[in-house]
Amino acid sequence: MKSKTKQYDMFIFRSDNREKINQDHVKRLKESIQARNLLELRPIVVNEAMEIIDGQHRVLAAKALQVEIYYEIKKDLQAQDIILMNINKSWGTSDFLNFYCQHHYPEYMKLRDFMKKHGITIKIALSIAMGQTQIGYKEFRSGEFKFNDDIYTGELDICWETIGYIKKMNGYSPYTASGRFWKALLKLVRHPEFDASKWKHNLQKMVDNFSPKASIDAYVAMMQHVYNYRTMNKIKLNEESYD
Repeated sequence: MKSKTKQYDMFIFRSDNREKINQDHVKRLKESIQARNLLELRPIVVNEAMEIIDGQHRVLAAKALQVEIYYEIKKDLQAQDIILMNINKSWGTSDFLNFYCQHHYPEYMKLRDFMKKHGITIKIALSIAMGQTQIGYKEFRSGEFKFNDDIYTGELDICWETIGYIKKMNGYSPYTASGRFWKALLKLVRHPEFDASKWKHNLQKMVDNFSPKASIDAYVAMMQHVYNYRTMNKIKLNEESYD
């Protein structure tokens, strides 16, 4: 049964439902409600404990405008139902990571610890993991992610040394923190014929070749060019499409 209220504090925000509130989304909802209030057609969903399963942003928008929020109490809802109700919405990888860590999934907690230890974003961490285990985003969302860091340390050392040198010689270079740059760099580092000493030597000679690119393929081509500079044993990275 659908009910309505202005007692916004009766609703409880669960820590496993999204990593953080998207304030831009709240702003868009407020503008939409002010233009035409259709909240009655889309009530939020709560469990018997009044925990919000679906509709956190709508509650905040309604509270800001001091308009009634409509809600439905669904019995027997479980934590996993949060994912089922949000899977086709705007949940990102950070939201799924937060959810599974809140529920103590060990593989996801390993991933979170790995990110903190190396100071990398979830996009970069998954680029590393997916490149090694070939998992997909679908598996990550469904809780089937498996973490394995057996060979990551050496790869990361080379990546950080590369990025550190680029920043030292070229300045700020924010593109080096992008998932596209990291995917291309890992593609190079993981090539079976990759020679770290050769890479470092050519990097010093051609560091001014590094610049922002629009795609992973472009970064791959750039790194392949630098690596193969004045060498007989050239490598050829896969020319598959990454984007």
